[in-house]
Amino acid sequence: MRPTLVLFDIDGTLVDTGGAGRIGLQESFRSVFGLDDIDGPVSRVRFDGKTDPTIIADIAREAGIPAADVEARYTELQEGYVRSLRSELTAPNPRRRVMPGVRPLLEILSTRPDVFLGLVTGNIEEGARAKLDAFALNGYFVDGGFASDHPERSEIARIAHERLSRRAGFRFPPDRVVVIGDTELDVRCARSNAFRAIAVVSGSVSRERLEAASPDTLLPDLADAPAVLAALGLPD
Repeated sequence: MRPTLVLFDIDGTLVDTGGAGRIGLQESFRSVFGLDDIDGPVSRVRFDGKTDPTIIADIAREAGIPAADVEARYTELQEGYVRSLRSELTAPNPRRRVMPGVRPLLEILSTRPDVFLGLVTGNIEEGARAKLDAFALNGYFVDGGFASDHPERSEIARIAHERLSRRAGFRFPPDRVVVIGDTELDVRCARSNAFRAIAVVSGSVSRERLEAASPDTLLPDLADAPAVLAALGLPD
């Protein structure tokens, strides 16, 4: 039995927070820099697949905030973001949901002795845990790689691999590590580490763009558990 490490992205893959992350960053920029007109700059920034540090830099550039000012108040920005994110996640929102098939799939995978679960996400760890906590999914993921570890997603995946290997007590061969995500950037981070990639069309990225990234498997979502297990190379 060759154990498999399965690394999940969060937004668009496991959950849809209804834009809570965007709102959280928007409110943080507004409060830290006193910008009442931050909505416009934020609306011009692409969030999907990016890491929080990259998104923050993009928002600052669109808003005309010097990088040195962002660096000087970065801790305030992150603290304000997490605070606003947690508040937003308690507000009613019909869009907010666990993505199709995620909960039963995690139940299946978490009970298998040949599977280890982890996260590989562009969220800082506090933000990631806040999002998962809102849906009672934190318990499935003991560790992972986060944007608070490194601003580049390929490095985040490498860090997740190292951490989970240490926890497991052995090093997972790259061909037994699978990244599951909803953007071409998830596929790219898997490829840069020689991991396998499963892409799902459950987020905001089109099927055509995901196909162009050439994942090992492309699925509409995670609702078909046997199809996911087959893509992971796991026997039923």
